[in-house]
Amino acid sequence: MDAFASLVQPHGPPLAVRWRVSATADFKAIDRVGLMRFRVIADGLGLVLMGMSFAYVLPIMAGVYFQEDTPLLFQAYGIPLIITFAGGLGLRLVMKQQYEQLRTTEAMVLVAVAWLILAIIGTIPYMVVIPNHLTSGIVDAFFESMSGFTTTGSTILSGLDSMPKSILLWRSLTEWLGGMGVIVLSVAILSRFFGGRANPLLMQAEVPGDRVTRMAPRMAQTARLLWGIYVLFTAMEALILLFLGMGAFDAINHAFTTLPTGGFSTHDASIAYWHNPAIELTIMTFTLLSGTSFVLHYHALRGKWRMYLSDPEFRFAILIIAFGILFITGDLVVRGIYSLGDSARFASFQVISITTTTGYATADYGLWPLSSQLILLFLMFFGGTLGSTGGAIKMLRMLIILKSIRLLFYRATHRRGVFHVKLGRVTIDDGQVASTAAYVMLYLGLTAGGMLILAMQGVDLVTAGSASVTAISNVGPGLGEVGPTDNFAGLPALSKIVLALLMWVGRLEILGCLLLFSPRAIRE
Repeated sequence: MDAFASLVQPHGPPLAVRWRVSATADFKAIDRVGLMRFRVIADGLGLVLMGMSFAYVLPIMAGVYFQEDTPLLFQAYGIPLIITFAGGLGLRLVMKQQYEQLRTTEAMVLVAVAWLILAIIGTIPYMVVIPNHLTSGIVDAFFESMSGFTTTGSTILSGLDSMPKSILLWRSLTEWLGGMGVIVLSVAILSRFFGGRANPLLMQAEVPGDRVTRMAPRMAQTARLLWGIYVLFTAMEALILLFLGMGAFDAINHAFTTLPTGGFSTHDASIAYWHNPAIELTIMTFTLLSGTSFVLHYHALRGKWRMYLSDPEFRFAILIIAFGILFITGDLVVRGIYSLGDSARFASFQVISITTTTGYATADYGLWPLSSQLILLFLMFFGGTLGSTGGAIKMLRMLIILKSIRLLFYRATHRRGVFHVKLGRVTIDDGQVASTAAYVMLYLGLTAGGMLILAMQGVDLVTAGSASVTAISNVGPGLGEVGPTDNFAGLPALSKIVLALLMWVGRLEILGCLLLFSPRAIRE
């Protein structure tokens, strides 16, 4: 799962048209900037680490409440708390830079490094609390931690129903923080204590596009507004689930993993554990909300509901989801798998869950017809809209690609005509279309690379392909041996590392991670 993306002015064009992907332009900007200032990056990293350290307090409190072993709680959560806070404070004191001076490239690298470090430190609770569940030791712990912080929801764990409550809460909390972004949390809150004006580059580095448009005079205010909506929806879902009969602990955990479109559950059977249509409908609703731009939600809460309908990306997302539901429902009914009512129920849940990259399950779709499985695999590439917590390629990019394909036919039959891709009333120039196509090709290339490495490790093609797709798209379960009723524990250790890195790359929109390995980004 992604954090919010390019924000929109209240009276400006639709959200979707205020975004562009331009890898070429980004690298040209890098060339103009010159040498990357690692001291400034380290200083910003210190701020993020200090903010993240407080996340370990909640599982400690849960462990105490559920009477878990106190020394074990300190080792599992107290030690990483100290490491994270002390490391962050040390960086701040040594570097003594003003992080608002970050350039675009530096901000992107900072976020990529921060996510990697947080995932590494986040392995400690797993190594301490449930070492017997980790077949590959630290590799499994890293996989689970990265899956949480990137809101992917893939897991190597089984026996969740009997695990300590503190580790279950920690898993959910990593997704919740990763959903809106710990970087945004730092900008919104910690900047008040360390001085300076919050820099939109920190927020921008988590998301695609070339700028972040304020919803408030200061970026810190903007971030707090988005976090406020995020917290509001989380609380609403938890209360509704509690009212519907889900226990308080389960309700809180599932609210923590629904809003970031994460998908971690407290039970091996996931949402199917309850067999409750009302619970499924509630989770579907909030999953769909989470896969939609939070900026649109902001305007809707202010009474501007029509912005949903005026946004071309949102309309396209609803169309894709509706197609998936209708196709799979019909497929299941025609083949006699379920009744019409159950077919619509299971198809609706799985299509919304997969398309928004949440990854919850109410049925073993690995047993469904291959045509339905293929549709679900296809939907894994789409993801949420820009500005949502969903991952994958994003609806807007897919819409641009599809409109570009249609444009090829127009140009072939009307050679003297001048045609452009349009989103609503806004024209997308050819350079932006080419950049979008380049990004999608890079995305598919990394997916194919991951699939190849897994296949070389002896993983069958269905499992290798779906595991690579679900990792880079931050979905969760895949097909084959990593289907909704299985997990990733049986994969080779190298395959788990590759998939964890694909999660990281996919969560941060590829470019920020690749900049770490680009000589052009650090030269003078």
